[in-house]
Amino acid sequence: MTALAHKVTWQAPRPLWRGTTPFQARPQLLRFASDDFMEQLLATLAEEPARISDRIARPETWRDPPMPADLLDAVVRVPIPAPMQEAKRRRFWRAAPSAPPPAPPANKQLKLYQPAHQRYYLVAGTLACQIPGLPERAVEGGHETVGFVMRRLLPASGRADGTLPLVEYAYVMGSDGPEWQRVEADAGLAPGEEQLPLFPLQHRDEEGARRTIWAGMIPVARREEYLGKSVVTTPVSLAAGQMAALKPGAPAARPVTKVARTAQLRIEVIEPWKALVRAAIKAADEFRTNTPDSQESNAERAERVRDYNYQYQHQSWLLLLDLRKWLDLHLPRVAARLSDTTQPPDSVLNISEQAAWRAMHNLVSGGPIPPAGKTKAPSMRDAVRRILAWEPKLDAVTTHYADGTKANADWPDFHFQLVGMVAPPNKQAAATLDGPYKTVLAGGDPFSTTLDPPANDETVILDPVDSPDVNVDVEKLDRFLALLARALPDSDEATVQPIPHAMKLRDVMIKTAGDQGLFVARMVHMNADCGPLHPPTLSKGSEQFRLASFFDPDAPVRPITITLPTDTSPAGLRKHGRGTAFVMSDLLCGQVQRAKGFGFIDLVLQVLPWPFHKSIKMKKGAEGGGCKGGSNVDIGMICSLSIPIITICALILLICIVLLLDFIFRWVPWFIACFPLPRFKGKA
Repeated sequence: MTALAHKVTWQAPRPLWRGTTPFQARPQLLRFASDDFMEQLLATLAEEPARISDRIARPETWRDPPMPADLLDAVVRVPIPAPMQEAKRRRFWRAAPSAPPPAPPANKQLKLYQPAHQRYYLVAGTLACQIPGLPERAVEGGHETVGFVMRRLLPASGRADGTLPLVEYAYVMGSDGPEWQRVEADAGLAPGEEQLPLFPLQHRDEEGARRTIWAGMIPVARREEYLGKSVVTTPVSLAAGQMAALKPGAPAARPVTKVARTAQLRIEVIEPWKALVRAAIKAADEFRTNTPDSQESNAERAERVRDYNYQYQHQSWLLLLDLRKWLDLHLPRVAARLSDTTQPPDSVLNISEQAAWRAMHNLVSGGPIPPAGKTKAPSMRDAVRRILAWEPKLDAVTTHYADGTKANADWPDFHFQLVGMVAPPNKQAAATLDGPYKTVLAGGDPFSTTLDPPANDETVILDPVDSPDVNVDVEKLDRFLALLARALPDSDEATVQPIPHAMKLRDVMIKTAGDQGLFVARMVHMNADCGPLHPPTLSKGSEQFRLASFFDPDAPVRPITITLPTDTSPAGLRKHGRGTAFVMSDLLCGQVQRAKGFGFIDLVLQVLPWPFHKSIKMKKGAEGGGCKGGSNVDIGMICSLSIPIITICALILLICIVLLLDFIFRWVPWFIACFPLPRFKGKA
């Protein structure tokens, strides 16, 4: 085999070679606007191959008129004898002029849309021998393969600011999953780079000789996957990657970090705690009626406060349980000392662990006095110590904690509210909030000096935060997060819960400055028989393009028709079969039954501000639980519904919600456009 046999090149698709072709010697992006795009492409290549120039992708939006090629049907619908087809093909080649590429609009970036927008894109090119005449190169045997790669364009620093020159990044499989790896200038293929498949397409040239072009589908729908991966700015050559594959060394040491364990604590405990406090602040302000003639009595206000406190206590138990499980998993030495009643000695816990232990010891409970039969845990340390014994029952309970006086063995025998509510003194005042969150908000580092362990293990009662509850900076609960995070031991976190996708995406967006992704496609030819003197052959980059998101405002609109029932009278609606089954467990069944007691107006008034606000009150004895059948047997439900009727409900409810939220978004003028349909009657 000679060196000449290895010289190959990628060119524009051969049907575009007409004389001194104006197409550059690079792959072209072909655009199709119908779901039968493959049939259209094959028919075009069979009848008029040069017409694929009409399919070259160019910038468009849904506001633009359809492209001429979209209005033509290239598929031969009427059978034609073979001699006539051949004569037609030859006439086309004689009459076909040189097809210049359409001029791209000025200052417009090519954007590729998704199949959901009824757009499909192929990268296409011809593989030729790099000798005069560019004869077609056939791909033979399993030792030769072709494909194409997606390259992202970013500055060498990985941070897009619009001023630095762009370099290519390859999509490779890294040690922690896919990532964008910077490619050295003119380095060709990157080690481990993802190659997407190409498929051959046959056509005949002017002389009737069979020719092949290669094409692959651009994966536009993978946009979010591509943009959500990290960027590595250090390039790695293909030769270095090959050497590492032939002689793998020791795996790279994982960095020592606390990010994943801290993120788990934030998601499972701290952020729910913040949400609980925010909800309590909003609920406390609802007691301020601003009018002295309110009909709500003091007893009714006290009952509402009690209901809120039982709700907060139920949620606090679950958060304390998650905190204890996190401590057992990631701070086992601190968890083992929870039962101590004195400050742990230095020989047992280090300084950071002692600070975490003291903080939980000095975060005292707040809120009202618990009901009879319950005791108040003196500190978070005591509550976290006792809560683990109640895990099986808390996970198995099906009702709400709505009446603390009931002898119910499913509930813990102590109270410790992460936020508690005290009834307002009058109708013009908001309810008062209390709880350990105030101690955290008032602290310094690691909260304040008032958190030092007291003598003789006496409980410290701290003054509440001076500012009103409505001005509380709930984000300061991160102080507690930071305190526990500092106590974490060093670890590579190889066996812990991975970092949430949202945090990974945040880090990527920060590093890339929110870059929306600029890409090119390159076609690849590889010969496994070639040595290091003949590396894989890459084409020139295609035209630069962006990938549109699913909800891109410029995206073409796929026509969708939803036909609602025409006869909407009771007589007409009864004719629709109920062929859709909803399967509900006993617990969901009970929740649905309780929801039936509320109307749409109740839900609207619940979210409106004063003076329209009206809180939803739970009925007496409605602590929750599942549906019950005869002999008090737990039962689920299988409900049969009619999809046409559900569709009507969805449309009407959508209109109601749009009108309700128009005072925020001001979107009604752009919501719906209706056109008259004469003589379209519900009843014939």
